[in-house]
Amino acid sequence: MATSIAVSKRPILGLPFLLPCCEPVTLQLRRAQSTYRRTKQRLRIKPDASFGSSTDSTQAHIIYNPPSSAPSAYHTPLKFLPPNDVRRTLRTDTSSSSLNIDALPSVFKSVPEKKYHLTREDVEEIRKLRASDPLVWSRWKLAQRFNCSPLFIAQACEASPQKKEIQRQVLEAVQSRWGAKRRMAREDRELRKESWGRDE
Repeated sequence: MATSIAVSKRPILGLPFLLPCCEPVTLQLRRAQSTYRRTKQRLRIKPDASFGSSTDSTQAHIIYNPPSSAPSAYHTPLKFLPPNDVRRTLRTDTSSSSLNIDALPSVFKSVPEKKYHLTREDVEEIRKLRASDPLVWSRWKLAQRFNCSPLFIAQACEASPQKKEIQRQVLEAVQSRWGAKRRMAREDRELRKESWGRDE
């Protein structure tokens, strides 16, 4: 198998040592005989009866070939079972019986139950405890004490200024250990976030 490619070289203008025109050069690309023989040998497949369409059937049909696995009544569709097969009766019995949805297990491990047991006095006490010492009375501890969710605690009272100040001091302590590269990368990130809002 040979392929010929015509490559023409054109002179660069302004260079006097080059000829005004050149003859087209023909390149010959030839595959080695060993590679050709190996490829032809791999593609030589023995014809099988199942390759083509069957001659005895006059119309198209479906071939059902399930993967090899443990036998089950649900694997073979009813369309492919003979009329006197036992699996057909098993399949119809299970499909006709109505399933009890309440007996099925729940998707969630435990369905959360909503409780409306807290009064105004309880909410005021939650706010006082949270404001007095936010480190001791965290949202989780308050939720455990008053038997409610931490989300309700967050909605009932805001974080105290003391905790915000502690978080700011922790952030400053972390930022003091940053080098020049990390500080520059964080500043670039903030600039990119600002450009998102301006759609740039």
